[in-house]
Amino acid sequence: MELTINAQTKISQLLEVDRDLVINTLVGLNKNFSKLRNPVLRNLLVKRVSIADVCKISKTDIADFMLSMKQIGFQIAEETPVENTPLVLIKTFQEPLNYFELDVRSILAQDKDPLKEILASVKKLNDGQGLKLINTFEPLPLIHLLEGKGFSYRVEHTHPNMVVTYFSRSGNVPEETVTDSLTEPTIDDEQFNQKLESFDDDSVKYIDVRNLEMPKPMLAILEQTPNLNSRSALFVYHKKIPVYLLPELEKQGLGYAFKTIGPGDVNMLIYKK
Repeated sequence: MELTINAQTKISQLLEVDRDLVINTLVGLNKNFSKLRNPVLRNLLVKRVSIADVCKISKTDIADFMLSMKQIGFQIAEETPVENTPLVLIKTFQEPLNYFELDVRSILAQDKDPLKEILASVKKLNDGQGLKLINTFEPLPLIHLLEGKGFSYRVEHTHPNMVVTYFSRSGNVPEETVTDSLTEPTIDDEQFNQKLESFDDDSVKYIDVRNLEMPKPMLAILEQTPNLNSRSALFVYHKKIPVYLLPELEKQGLGYAFKTIGPGDVNMLIYKK
């Protein structure tokens, strides 16, 4: 293989060379890489993450990752180890004149969704101003959402529990395009119960994501959605309505319903429309 790789090489570049060989090799290295076999997760993640990023997420040593790729024919670039440097993920990005800084870690610590605060901040951005978002994880659903609305971004993993994401408008992005698809759905307990009763008991899969750290709830849900058909449903025990996730479900032709059980306890039903 002629491709020379380093820690900042995107996973998508590896898969373009030989998807099956790369995935099978990585699964042999670390079973967590089996998520790459899921087309939904693969399309959502691989364009954005580098080798350094996935090694950090999967707790894989970069040297072991590189060795496994070398064994199947990739060329490894000589470079300074990146373990002690910030991990930076860059999409075509134009630095704005200045940033509005928003730290949502305190909101996340209360198990609340900071989406409203983030969107309010995006809406307030002045011409030439970008958003500097500080939280505890890489906000892949938000990146996916805003990228589709014409924003560019870059990500820095500055500390173990601190990730800084920079967003910049790519040209003229109307404010309405950011908020159109992000309204929180109406909770209708009766509709939820009726929809659930329309499925046979053995055709409903149950998963509990309430104790998972962000963004693992989204990944756990998207890992299951390709298995749905017109006669099956996915029942999710969640702490909140995952507003970030809903546009991705709609792209897959999926419907959803919600039922509130109590504070920090929401039932979610996902099904084929």
